[in-house]
Amino acid sequence: YHAQLRPILQRINDVERISTRIALTSVRPKELAALGDSLHHLPVLQNALNHCDSELLKQLCAGLHHPEALSHLLQRAIQPEPATVVREGGVIADGFDSELDELRGLQTNSGEFLLELEARERERTGIPTLKVEYNRVHGFYIELTAAQAVQATLPLDYQRRQTLKNAERFITPELKAFEDKALSAKERALAREKLLYDTLIADLHPYISDLQRIGQALAQIDVLAN
Repeated sequence: YHAQLRPILQRINDVERISTRIALTSVRPKELAALGDSLHHLPVLQNALNHCDSELLKQLCAGLHHPEALSHLLQRAIQPEPATVVREGGVIADGFDSELDELRGLQTNSGEFLLELEARERERTGIPTLKVEYNRVHGFYIELTAAQAVQATLPLDYQRRQTLKNAERFITPELKAFEDKALSAKERALAREKLLYDTLIADLHPYISDLQRIGQALAQIDVLAN
């Protein structure tokens, strides 16, 4: 069995050590990703041991059993290649939390939203040259030429934001709400990700005894394989 087991064991991380770090709430994102990968390979190891006649190996094979909910949780929650530390972001997987997905979307899809808003506002006002833009000083705004601002009958929710020599800039409640979200999206996403990660570690605590059992079985199998 040595030749068959060794390649499988090489793909499995130190589950017992990772379980201890979960218990101490000091586990790092990459360790949780490694744990998820390790659990994924356990059925392959069990299959390799299934036909053994040794009572000890049968017991160790049974000790590798793990709850499907644990694997599913890690697969759903952690990016395949997460950042080293949570404060860098990019740890929690897309699709795990709708609020985090929205905050990430605000960072990456703001240009698409502004183009859509611009098209809608051009249709709503009947002004084909209306622009929706952004700068660091004044934030997001709807810009019209000075003549258009005087001549057009603007929607009631248009609030003047800035007057320039040849242009007027406005903001609407919808654009202001987007601005509030977009400008703080990165900080809020990082804070949300930290909260989700801490909650995930707490959710993993009920599985610590299972992980310790698996880790101990793996350690004995590793010694026997050597």
